[in-house]
Amino acid sequence: MNKELISDIQGICLIILFISGSTLALPTGIAAGRDLWLAILLALVLAIPLYLIYSRLLSLYHGKDIFGILEAVFGKFFGKAVGLIFVVYAFHLGTLVLRDQGDYLVAISLPETPIIIPTIIVVILCTLVVKAGIEVLGRWSKLFVILNAPIPTIMILMLIPQMDICNIMPILYKGTKPFLKGTLQALSFPFGDVVVFLMVFFALKSKKSSYNVFIKGLLWGGFLIIGVSLAEILVLGEDLYAATYFPNHSAASKVSIGDLLQRLEVIVIVATLTSFFVKISICLLAVCNGISKILGCREYRFIVAPIALLMCNFSYFIHDNIIMKTKWVDSIGIYYFLPLQVGIPILILIAAEIKQRRIKNNTRRVNRK
Repeated sequence: MNKELISDIQGICLIILFISGSTLALPTGIAAGRDLWLAILLALVLAIPLYLIYSRLLSLYHGKDIFGILEAVFGKFFGKAVGLIFVVYAFHLGTLVLRDQGDYLVAISLPETPIIIPTIIVVILCTLVVKAGIEVLGRWSKLFVILNAPIPTIMILMLIPQMDICNIMPILYKGTKPFLKGTLQALSFPFGDVVVFLMVFFALKSKKSSYNVFIKGLLWGGFLIIGVSLAEILVLGEDLYAATYFPNHSAASKVSIGDLLQRLEVIVIVATLTSFFVKISICLLAVCNGISKILGCREYRFIVAPIALLMCNFSYFIHDNIIMKTKWVDSIGIYYFLPLQVGIPILILIAAEIKQRRIKNNTRRVNRK
């Protein structure tokens, strides 16, 4: 596993797809109302120092993932205990995304199909690609980006005649409190979800790769989300946007250029499903890698299928429907996710910096003697 390597461009593509995975389908920063695009922009700015923290951790211990870093900093027992928290988080996130993918596909394309059918199909595909390794997933991500970056951009341009600038005016109409809540929502989902990459980026080529991958992936993925969200709110308006669980599909359905270009939602569906696929695969890889490291196993591939089936089972029962899931995320989502995405990594970095300084000081003393 440690022999696997991915290039910087593959890592960037993975982060772009991971960030846009659920966000192309589901709204984020919804508490900000018509200012959600501005809330996402502020969340992107706040995510830059957060991603620098992630990059610093990986550069301090190049070639190790978060589980190896935790053992090096806190020792085996406490390191594995904290690592277990990350494993549970990745499993829960993967389960939520898997359920989102099922709800999305059933709601817009297969209303008579039981949700478990598309879920099982996606789980099988994710199992195959995770068993193949992160290198294969990185190669596929380069192909999928071709679908996920240009297609939303083209759709935005086609929707320009349908846009109404009054839908975002006046700015900060509801005040700063809803805007700040929307910013925290956007910071948690999708930008904070990238903490999962600390569990799988054991295969970067150099120490500086982490900075390049995280920041460029954030900027490309973030501006893509801002553009799509702004276009959706301009086309649908605040009320319709808030009442729609999948605004990208509703906005895409309004594309109409004469009799030539109409009903292009299927293209958006394909782009969205590929992002879902990458995000679920990354979460599955993170869980399997974490469990293997905690248990002291050399290989993670032997548990991919059981963990994938467990995620499939949990996704079916985790929420009764998309309404309940949305209420849960809106009520306690940021309080549950942000400490894991922001607080714990900061504490780990502080401890890692102290550890590194002590090692350097001890080395200097030995050299002087």
